[in-house]
Parts: sequence; C-alpha cells; structure tokens
Amino acid sequence: MPRMQSGVWRHFTPAIKNGRENFMCNYCARTYTKNATKMQMHLDKCKEYSVVSQQSPEPDGSSAASIPVPSFPSLPCAAPGGQFLIDSVDQRSQALADECLARAAYATSSPLTLTDNVYWKQFFNVLRPAYCPPTAEALSSHLLDCEYDRVQNQVHDVIGKADCVTVICSGWSNIKETETIIYVVATPVPLLYKCTNMKEQSHASASIAEELKEIINEVGPQKVFAVMTDDAPDMMAAWAQVEEAFPHVSAIGCTAYGIQQLFGDMVEQPSIKALCRRAEQVLTYVRERTLLAETFRCWQTSRIRNHTSNGATPARPGGSDRTGVLDTFSSLLEGQTSLQEMAVSPTLNVEASIRATLQDSAFWKGLISSHNLLYMIGNSIDYMKREDTVLSGVVDMFSQLRYHIGATLSGSVLHSTEQKAVLASLDRCQEFCVKPIHAAAYMLDPKYVGQQTLSGEQINSAYYVISNLSHHLNLDEGKVLGSFARFSAKQGLWKGTGIWSSCQHVSASTWWKGLCSSEPLSAVASAILQIPPTAGACESLRSRFGSEKFEGSLSADRVQKLVAVQVNLNLLDPSKCEYAPLESEEERKVLFQSETQ
Repeated sequence: MPRMQSGVWRHFTPAIKNGRENFMCNYCARTYTKNATKMQMHLDKCKEYSVVSQQSPEPDGSSAASIPVPSFPSLPCAAPGGQFLIDSVDQRSQALADECLARAAYATSSPLTLTDNVYWKQFFNVLRPAYCPPTAEALSSHLLDCEYDRVQNQVHDVIGKADCVTVICSGWSNIKETETIIYVVATPVPLLYKCTNMKEQSHASASIAEELKEIINEVGPQKVFAVMTDDAPDMMAAWAQVEEAFPHVSAIGCTAYGIQQLFGDMVEQPSIKALCRRAEQVLTYVRERTLLAETFRCWQTSRIRNHTSNGATPARPGGSDRTGVLDTFSSLLEGQTSLQEMAVSPTLNVEASIRATLQDSAFWKGLISSHNLLYMIGNSIDYMKREDTVLSGVVDMFSQLRYHIGATLSGSVLHSTEQKAVLASLDRCQEFCVKPIHAAAYMLDPKYVGQQTLSGEQINSAYYVISNLSHHLNLDEGKVLGSFARFSAKQGLWKGTGIWSSCQHVSASTWWKGLCSSEPLSAVASAILQIPPTAGACESLRSRFGSEKFEGSLSADRVQKLVAVQVNLNLLDPSKCEYAPLESEEERKVLFQSETQ
C-alpha cells in the first residue's frame, strides 16, 4: 500500500468541476476524483511534490510537503476527521484582495491580462484556493476607476500641503491628428495631474491657456509661482495669457527642449551635414565588407590590449538625432588609426573615394572639432535632465555654453555664415530658456554668491521678480530687499563661514527654509528655488502613452487613467494607502455561523 495514504488529503485542494467534486494537487495542479489510493500514487510520482518534500523533513525524519491554507475563524473543517480545510473568502476580503492585486499590477506596469494566464491562476489557487482573481476587464474598468480616484485624491492632498508648485505641460500629435497634452504639477515631486486630447486647431493656444489657468485655480494661485511648457508655438503663445491672469506667475520654457533645438540647428548646417554623410559612408563601407570589418576588429583588439584604443568594431551609422550623430563621430575617432592604416595597406583593396576620405586630414580635423562642439551641447542637455539640477543652474550653464561655443566655432568646419547662424540659434535658445526668474534663482542660490556673471539688465529683472513675489506673499518689500542685501554682502546671519559651507550638503530651497527661515527673504527664495528647470517628467510620460501594449486594447480615457495611476503610485508614499477594514473576529464568527446554517 502506498505510504501516508491517510494524510494524502492535505496535499490536495477540493474543487468543483462539471458539478462533481474533484481534488487538485497543490504542487502540479493535476486533478483527480475522490480516490485516496490514486491520489497517493500521484504524490509518489509528482516531481514538484518530491522537490518540496525533500526541503521539508518532518520531526520523525520522514519527508512531507504541504502548502498551508490560511486558517481564519471562518474556514470550516469539511472532511471527516479534520483531514483538510475548505477555504472560503467573504465579500469584503475578496474586494480587498482585488484592490491590492490591481494596485500591484498598475504600479509595476504589468499586463492587465495577467490574471488570465494559467500559471498565475495556479499560483492564486495554491495561495488561496477560494480566491477568484479579477478578470482583465475588471482590472481595466471599475477597479481602475476606483484606484484612479483614490490616487488622485492623494495627489490633491500632497499638492495641498506643498508651499510652492509648478505647473508643467507638454504635448504631441499622433497620426490621427489628435494632440495629447500632459499636465504635471511639481511639488517639487512631478505628479501627473491630468491629460487632455484635442483635435489640432488654429486657436490651440487659447485652449492651452484656459487649461493652465483652470489648473492654477484648482491647486491654489497663491502657491503657483511658475508654469513651464515645451517650445511648441501654441505653448509659447499661451504664456502671455497666463501671466496676464496671474501677474506673480512666470511662464518659462523647458531648458532641455531649448538646447535640443540648438543641437538640431547645429546638425542642420550644410558643412556638418556633409561631414555626417562622409562619416556614414566610411562606416557603411567597412561594415559591409567582411575582410575589412574583420581586419578592423583584429587591429582594434590589438590596440585595446595595448591600451591605445577603446573600440573593437565599427559602429553602425547613426541617424540624424543627437545619439546617432555622436555615436557615428565617436566610432570613427576611436578607430582613426586603424582606419588610416587600412587605407594605405597594400593587402587590402579599399575603394579610392573611401581611401581619399580616410587620408584627408581636413576630414579628421573637422570630425574632431564637430564632435567636441556637439558633445558639449549634448552634455548640457543631459545635465539639465538630471534630477538634482536646479533653476539657478540654467544661468551658469548658458554662461559656460556660450563661452565654449565661441571658442570652438573658429576651428570648426563651419563657414562664417554658418557660424553666425549657430550664434543666432544660441541667442534664440537663451531667450527661450532664461527668464528673469532664472536670474533671481541664480542670485538667491548660496552656491553662486560671489560668482555673479549677470548683466545689469538681468540683475534689475531679478530685483523685480523678488519685489513682485514679496507683494504676492504679503511681505514687506523693504524688509525683503534689506534681507537680500545682507545675504549678498554676507552680513548678519550670513557672516560666519559655517552657514556657507552647509549649502554644499543640502538643496538651496532646504538651506533657505532650514537655516535662514528667520529672514524675510526666506519665503521668496525657497519658493523660487523649488521650480524645476525642465519638463523632463512630461518627456518620460510621453513614452508611456505611446506604449505598444496599449494600442487597440484600451480607450484613450482608460490609457490616461492607467498611466496616471502607474506614475503617481510610484511617486507617492506607499504607507499612505488606505484599506477597507476587515471584519473583527466576532463578525467573522457570525458570518461563519450564517454560512453554515
């Protein structure tokens, strides 16, 4: 007789199939009719059971495996002799489990069809046999609605507690000529506030301005100090309407978008475009010829061993975007020595035009200068997208960018007219990115005290911003400006060296709030220094909305809610989640009695 026949029941879970009582193995999910002998024989052959039993020795030295079923007061003992338990889930517990499962699926961007998968079904059945997980339809409908409402309430609570917020918006058009606009409220944590879809129209700027003003009124005009948009004409056209409605609010452009436009203008210059074409021709030629590609790889590998090179294979030619252009230039420069030696090798047959390019010193000189110029601009974009970058850093970054571009242009491949076009693009970029509030942030950041590089016009505009916000916050303008004078001269509270060294270890806004809260200038300074310099949060959200897994499966409204929940859940404090209270032990006993009667 098979061993342990009397205890076989605890390794199987009761299940009703086609009106008949069946038992499912807790380890491999195979089902049997009620027959202890067959079930025991199955356990003797079950590989999954064998693995678990070897890991769980019983006190007497024998091996046994079991998956415990939660033992709640409402779980009755249904088999004679108490050999197994029949699990049950009351409505409130089912609802709570659905809520937690849905929240976990949304927060991890898991597919909503997860609960339809047979392996997940087996997992849920082993974990809690009586629990019936929600369908994909439930996860994308009423469960999503409930979670969206709960998360949005929490978003409004966080915004309500913030003392300074920035409204950020960015949009894009799809193939259906519908424009999606994302609105983010930074506290400074960037929380997705809402999304709108509208058909492309000639008066889009008015609609955007109305939407921005509505959001400002909803979150509280007294705590909104700036709105930020991308560089789309409709967005920029909405600035004046917002500033007219709220004189204390500064409308500014996203610095990363502005510098990206500068990079694009640089690459579009005829000399740079011609250089890119020649570089791509070389890379394509070498990659498409097996002998040349293998020779290049061997020579580069040898140089890597000798620490004279960084690359082993020629990269694929990149596109016209920032990454593609820089990768193309970098690949050629890293393999310059090997490529030039290949061009003069008597054993390699290199096409005359490619050989001429590789032996052209002007080509390599232009490649180096153009790479350095574009790499510097690209680094500025990456710097602005960093999470620790602050508004005050925009002024300093443009000061350095202008200096380096001016010093590099003279040795570049750009002709004089092209150089003028680049400098004009730099002026437009700075005009879009740097506003009076940036100058005020620069002057109020303790890290830049004593390093002032602002023009007289910028300084005067910064004074105006500080005075304007003083009135908005109901502060005495004279006392605020007096406090600013002491700060700039390092007098009074700022006389000692300790307070200045501390600014290297905390954010500028925290420095003003924590160490300088007694000064009249503190409220103005901390508010300005909490404004983010870019709309990076909107850029990352754009990729989520364009995810292929959403295409055709959910409506636009469903997608917007799902993305909002996914993003905000991972930004908000998980401990703030509220759960519906379960029954007390007495309530469970009453419920159990009513169910068994």
